[in-house]
Amino acid sequence: MRLPVRLPFCLLSLVLLGALLASPPASGRPLTDSHEGLLAARARGVPVALSLLPDQGVESTPLPVVESESPADAPRREPPQKHASALPPRLEKDAPVTAGAWVAYGTFALVPLGGVYGASRLEGERLWVTAAETAAGGLTGSLVGGLLFLQPAEAGGRWSELDVAAFGTGLVLTPPLAALGTWGLGELAFGGSRDRGQAFLGALGGAAAGTLLGVIAHGVLEEVVGNRSTLSWFRKTIALGFVGSGATVGYQWAGGGPRGRSR
Repeated sequence: MRLPVRLPFCLLSLVLLGALLASPPASGRPLTDSHEGLLAARARGVPVALSLLPDQGVESTPLPVVESESPADAPRREPPQKHASALPPRLEKDAPVTAGAWVAYGTFALVPLGGVYGASRLEGERLWVTAAETAAGGLTGSLVGGLLFLQPAEAGGRWSELDVAAFGTGLVLTPPLAALGTWGLGELAFGGSRDRGQAFLGALGGAAAGTLLGVIAHGVLEEVVGNRSTLSWFRKTIALGFVGSGATVGYQWAGGGPRGRSR
């Protein structure tokens, strides 16, 4: 019996396969220092390709290490200090009243008093009568006259729609009420005037002019003092004095004086 020609080659292949299977498995070698350096560089974000370049005697510059400050070591920033008062500096509560402010207040207060005296000299009316008519006009005008002095400090001097509407209402209603007070007292208590209709129109025109002058005077007096609450009553009294004296001057001039007296 003859064996195939390729049988010796098959036997040789089987011997080599058995030798490979009988050899011990290769154990893992530990990483060298160079491998550990590559891994550490990769962890720090350094490109690994730099370590593969040939050594040319150039030393690499070490990377700076930035240490982050802990919240405890960081300096504390204090918040900006807020003003004790929301009002402008000229409106502080402790602002004193200067001598110039007192002079201005006294000067403006003389104007209504001069109107009272001038009304008494127009048609020969008694001084105390024109003073009473001025007081009556200012008192009735004050029923809505407070709307003329609305200047809210909380808004920083800016007027809202409601403030404008209130001021307009006071500007329209104050002259008729002041004229009615002066005219009514003169007609009912002091004998009346020669022409009642003309006297009322004169009082109305005088009260309108006095209202405008009173608003201007109130604004000027508010600027010369550093505090809006200081002397507020004085400013309003002077402004209403303008209204009452204007109504009295118009009433005496247009009405022709008392009925029992000739021009």
